[in-house]
Amino acid sequence: MKSIIKLIYLSLFITILISCEKNDDLNISEVSGTYVGTLSTDVAGKSISAKSTSGLEDPATAEITMVGEQIQVHCYNDNFDTTLMLDLFRNNEDLQVCLTGNDFEEMYGHMSADRGGMNGGMMGNTSQWMQHLSDEHEQGDQHFGGFDMSQNAFEYTFNVDGNEYHFQGLKQ
Repeated sequence: MKSIIKLIYLSLFITILISCEKNDDLNISEVSGTYVGTLSTDVAGKSISAKSTSGLEDPATAEITMVGEQIQVHCYNDNFDTTLMLDLFRNNEDLQVCLTGNDFEEMYGHMSADRGGMNGGMMGNTSQWMQHLSDEHEQGDQHFGGFDMSQNAFEYTFNVDGNEYHFQGLKQ
């Protein structure tokens, strides 16, 4: 009888443990796809939106492709076309992005330790993003975008030839 009671308690404990376990599995492949939205810019200190001759905003497109543990972002419209690689970092329910390789070094003045972005894992209650900020950046370092996973949205500010181009769009 004692064995049966111990077995029941053990089963109950395992059930509670499994049901209370937080699901940190964020399917990063879900970010792949085409995002359609708008592109605005700050050229010569004037914030303008990319306008068509009809006066409506031209749509811009960002194509996101997984390349290993990183993403390739190809953003374009009639007047803009650029491609770059970004690392992904979990930040609670969303994903933040950061430059990689030479782009990282040019922006922040040092090489990235490349601790693996999404491979980095969680450190206690600290998100991968907070760990990345702590390990790789100094106070005031600027970041340029990320994914709002609940809205299937992506936004990013591209720095091209000294100008900023801000894309925001929804996954199609």
